[in-house]
Amino acid sequence: MNGCRNAAAALLLLWAAASNAETLTGKVMSVTDGDTLTVLSENVRHRVRIAGIYAPEKGQDYAHRSWQSLMQLAYGKEATLDCHKTDRYRRKVCKVMVQPESCPRCGHTLDVGLAQIVAGAAWWYRQYAGEQSAQDRGRYASEETEARLRRRGLWCCRNQSRLGSR
Repeated sequence: MNGCRNAAAALLLLWAAASNAETLTGKVMSVTDGDTLTVLSENVRHRVRIAGIYAPEKGQDYAHRSWQSLMQLAYGKEATLDCHKTDRYRRKVCKVMVQPESCPRCGHTLDVGLAQIVAGAAWWYRQYAGEQSAQDRGRYASEETEARLRRRGLWCCRNQSRLGSR
């Protein structure tokens, strides 16, 4: 009996997660900081928290450069968003994909969150790793390690690594 309840609860959680999932396409209209942006899709503005990353907050070291990096990657571009939840600030939490500048025929193949990590403009947000696919978890972890070892961006200084303990 207890096993049936657990199975039913698991199915309910899966259904709730799936019912909250959506894919949007739209234009990136603004960038708030290194992990938050606004997308206009079908005349509706959506505040979006980029899934899987954490960027320095305003006032912290490297916050402005992280914002600049996201601006360069995404501002004004068409994007595809795979959203799986809404956070406590009522932002959609999404994997954001845009067309890479180096490949005008590639479509939306550049993972903006991963690109922020590669540039050393954000950390991998381990607390929410369970919400990522195994493939994304592996990529994000590997690229963060590489950025840290190469001392890219926010990894340039010892005190920066402590900020990324999330």
